[in-house]
Amino acid sequence: MTSRPARRPTLAASTAAALLLGIVLSACSATSSGSSSGAAATSQASQSGAASPSSSAAGESLAPFVCTLPIHAAATTPRAQITDLTLGAHDSYDRIVFDFAAGIPEYTVEKAVPPLTQDPSGLPMQVQGSSFLRIVLHGGTVQLPAGGQSYGGATSFTPHFAKLSDLQSAGDFEAVASWYAGMSGDACVRVFTVSAPNRLVIALQH
Repeated sequence: MTSRPARRPTLAASTAAALLLGIVLSACSATSSGSSSGAAATSQASQSGAASPSSSAAGESLAPFVCTLPIHAAATTPRAQITDLTLGAHDSYDRIVFDFAAGIPEYTVEKAVPPLTQDPSGLPMQVQGSSFLRIVLHGGTVQLPAGGQSYGGATSFTPHFAKLSDLQSAGDFEAVASWYAGMSGDACVRVFTVSAPNRLVIALQH
């Protein structure tokens, strides 16, 4: 039998094969690029969520309980209008939370020893508890510059939580608000601030 010479592929067949190879390579490249972008986006979102400054949980993890007072911090605004005040009881601590319209005032959390007095009159006041804290907000006030108040809620609380027994306003004079916290005994304290909303958080360890 006479052997026939091998036939060379036609130009059309070569072109089709090259085109098919190009499509496959292009698809692989697109898939790889999409996976990489997705991983980067996921990583960025996770880091952003973990570092959110408005998260109370994140703030607490950065602020340990301390047993040495006073605790003091500078203001982030010249005047911080108090808009709300809330108390809460938790498994291992009780909490006092001041909300402000903008920024955080200069604050001091310190031990107080009876007789406890009102500001500015100096008159004695009764606060339930066997151990006491004084919270002073310099530039933190309910009094509005043009008159009226930014907070019209309660200024006297007797929650009788495990640690926090009483919370009383000692006065709000010349944009300085003072508060007394009466406790069932000495407590280590955790103090931190958060933003959006602007809050000063004071936790009393059981």
